[in-house]
Amino acid sequence: MRAFLAIYPDESARGELAEVAPDDADDVRVTDMADWHVTLRFLGELDEGSMAKVSVAVHEVLGSVAPCTVRLGPTTALGTGARVLFVPATGAERAAKAVDDGLGDLVEPRDGPFGGHLTLARARGRGRLPAPLSGQPVHVSFVASEVALVVSRLEPDRAVHQVLRRFTLGAPVSA
Repeated sequence: MRAFLAIYPDESARGELAEVAPDDADDVRVTDMADWHVTLRFLGELDEGSMAKVSVAVHEVLGSVAPCTVRLGPTTALGTGARVLFVPATGAERAAKAVDDGLGDLVEPRDGPFGGHLTLARARGRGRLPAPLSGQPVHVSFVASEVALVVSRLEPDRAVHQVLRRFTLGAPVSA
């Protein structure tokens, strides 16, 4: 199963993000608002046994991490060769580091430093997104009190996400 750890914005934040998200068009595919998230850590392909070990490790480590305020913005940006429209995210760095430390060698190491972002749209086909989508002002924040373990199934038009488990930040870890 292709898995990742995610922080989902609350309803109010999603509503504010919807104001800057482009409309679907021939060259633009807006991601499903219900799937908008900040990826805390991509985990890769995991079998059921590895998923269970990751789940235990994440539960243990996130119990000691306080809820955090995630700030989105200050503007939209184009990435991956102008094929992805995203909003930078800050505030979840401590949770990302704790997850990295807690996972150890259960998954492949992170490719580089944590770079929080929330993807709003992608280019359709092999095209590029229109340049004016970049630079739209965004000033959204929300309190993240949980992290979700998500599996993703790639389909021709989109990725289908399923939350398997939610971990409460700062929740006491039972023995």
